[in-house]
Amino acid sequence: MEDSMKNRVGFLRRALIQGSFIQMTASVFAFALVALCMGCGGETPRKLIKRYESQFAEKREQFKKIAQMLPSPGTVKRATAANLSPKPVYDAKSDTYNTAIVMYDQLLDPDVQSQDHNRLDLLLSGDLLICMQWTGPKNPMGDNHLDESAGNMEQMLKKALTLQYLVVLRPITYVAPVAVDESSYKGGAADIEGFIVDMNSNTVAGSFRFSAHSASKVEYLAKKSESKESRLEEFAYSSLYTDARQKLGPLLQQTTGGQFVLEK
Repeated sequence: MEDSMKNRVGFLRRALIQGSFIQMTASVFAFALVALCMGCGGETPRKLIKRYESQFAEKREQFKKIAQMLPSPGTVKRATAANLSPKPVYDAKSDTYNTAIVMYDQLLDPDVQSQDHNRLDLLLSGDLLICMQWTGPKNPMGDNHLDESAGNMEQMLKKALTLQYLVVLRPITYVAPVAVDESSYKGGAADIEGFIVDMNSNTVAGSFRFSAHSASKVEYLAKKSESKESRLEEFAYSSLYTDARQKLGPLLQQTTGGQFVLEK
């Protein structure tokens, strides 16, 4: 049963990552993940949230302090190596982590949601942000699930609190792709600063900067009921964050000497 649960959770994570093909918001993912975590007996989500909300409220405050201590936007010119022990690990294939990856605006508001690609999100935030949302003021769980069995939810909450490192991605500029018609679009681009933060000491250990671009051409699928222009923009946006993710993994490995596998 545990292996089956891991497989279904893995599927949901991949669905969120592949947002161009399976429309799933972060809140829907969090709700679905709760459903999979339930049904194994034990304490209810409502009671767990009550017990853990103060610890994750402290994480929200820590996120705000980290946002304040980062250097001014645009000041990172080249990579600065992070000398950390133990080394950071973010391995989606083996489900092994001591590191979380978030966008800068999620430091200020862990509940922020994208609307029509108004913000860049590489969809790498993982369990820490999900647990912060569960225990926060905008919990995506419905009331009808709060009193069911929590299953392995507490295990997730505990693990999220032990993460030592935080990678913060801050877009200096971000331009979303815009469809001209159903077959052509203006490409999107992003200039991104990254910071490696040791959450145990609240220090910025390293930084880097890189740029990403949408593909010059993409192929897309659209149902008869869907806008072809919207689907074209969706796939073009997907190519932008895919380019960013492909560049990010090697950059993090070079900067930290750690292990970064961003996709299963």
